[in-house]
This record gives sequence, C-alpha cells and structure tokens, in this order.
Amino acid sequence: MPSIGLLEFNKSIIDATSDMVCAYKPNLAFYEALGIEGLTALQETVKYIPENIPIIGDGKRCDIGHTAQAYAKALFETFGFDAATVNPYLGYDSIEPFISYNNKLTFILCRTSNPGAVDFQAVACFSEDQPQPLFKLVAQKAKEWNKRNNIGLVIGATYPQELAEVRRLCPKMILLIPGVGAQGGDLALAVRHGVDAREKRQSSVVQGKSFMPQRGATLLKQPGRLLMSYAVKSILFYPVHWPTRMQLPT
Repeated sequence: MPSIGLLEFNKSIIDATSDMVCAYKPNLAFYEALGIEGLTALQETVKYIPENIPIIGDGKRCDIGHTAQAYAKALFETFGFDAATVNPYLGYDSIEPFISYNNKLTFILCRTSNPGAVDFQAVACFSEDQPQPLFKLVAQKAKEWNKRNNIGLVIGATYPQELAEVRRLCPKMILLIPGVGAQGGDLALAVRHGVDAREKRQSSVVQGKSFMPQRGATLLKQPGRLLMSYAVKSILFYPVHWPTRMQLPT
C-alpha cells in the first residue's frame, strides 16, 4: 500500500487523470485483500470519481443464479459500478443477473491474456457438429445474450489472431483488451485486429497518453468501440471519451 494511504493515493491519480480518461477500472482483489480498510477505500474512491466518468468493477464474478444476483447487486448497487467483468463458466443463469441491469455494462471473459488461458479456452468444442475452440463458443453465446446491448467481451491482446476471430464474430460488440505491454501484447496488432470489422476504413484511431513510465497508456476506438489498457496498480485508464456514466453505447 502506498505510504500516503490507499485512498489518498487513488485520489491523486484521479486528480491527475480525470480530464483524460474515459473510464476507471479498479481490480477488486487488491482492495478485498486489505479487508474492511480496503473495501472502504474502494467505496470512497468510487464516490470521488467524477460523475461523467464510467467505472468498471473488475471482479470476474461467477456463481449460480441467486449468488450471482447478490454479486450483481453488490457491484452495481452497493458500490455503484457502471460495468463489471464476469466469468461465463457457469452459463447463462450466472450471467443473467448482471445483464438484467439495463443501464449497466457486463464484460464477459472470452479469451484472456494469461498463459494458462490455453488450458480451457483453446479446447475444441462441438457446436452444430462443427468443432471450434471454447472461446469462440463463448463469443457466440455472448452475442446471442446481448439482447439489451449491454454485453462486452474481454479479449487478451496477447492472442491477436483470436482477437481478430472474435471481432469477426462480434463486429459491433465492445471489447476490453488487457495484456498490452508487460504481458507481451502488441498494441499495433491489437488495434488492427480489434477495431470494428465493418467500419475499419471509416474510423480514426485516437492515440492514448502515458501517465506513468511503461504504464497507463491506453486507447479507445470509436465507433468500433475498442477499449485497450495497461494496468496502473489496480486501476486501468482510458484517456479519451467514453459515453457519460449510465449511458451505454448504441
């Protein structure tokens, strides 16, 4: 924990970056590890963030229906996050409590950036008699579930070819793309493969700015809706415009 105190540390980052970011993404594990003190700092951090900047609660939650309802309520109502990351392993009934919040965005893990992702996400599954890797099945299901236009996908920049495949399957869905930089993801490839497949020629790309050495560089692609990020401690930054909090992209 920073010597100045976690909340004051977070406030200093927000003060320095709030005019450049389009979202903040606190990683909940780092706050939970500190117990009540950490959760209190998280809650106060959320309150401190300007109302026009969306906040993504990165908890990667996953559980059966009634427990998922409690998770969704905690993230969206108790803490007031505008979006959350979830794990789809338990299927639709574990996702539905999150996407039932029409004015909140749910990012579903699809092809994650960690090396161990291949253990399950690359395994061939049979759907309609055609074998395909599990991550593509997740993308297809997410597309089917996206009736309210409030689902996004998490795709690691460390797998650019898979990123391109998912973008072809889901040409209009918002993508959150971690793994650029220290994890080995290539920014140029992620941009090339992650932009909206149907609007690649018409859309321009806005370069992000670095807040800290080797960290904090980010990019948001509109209207292709490509979100990319480096981690800064437990927060990710997107230093260009994203829709005002509570106003989902269309």
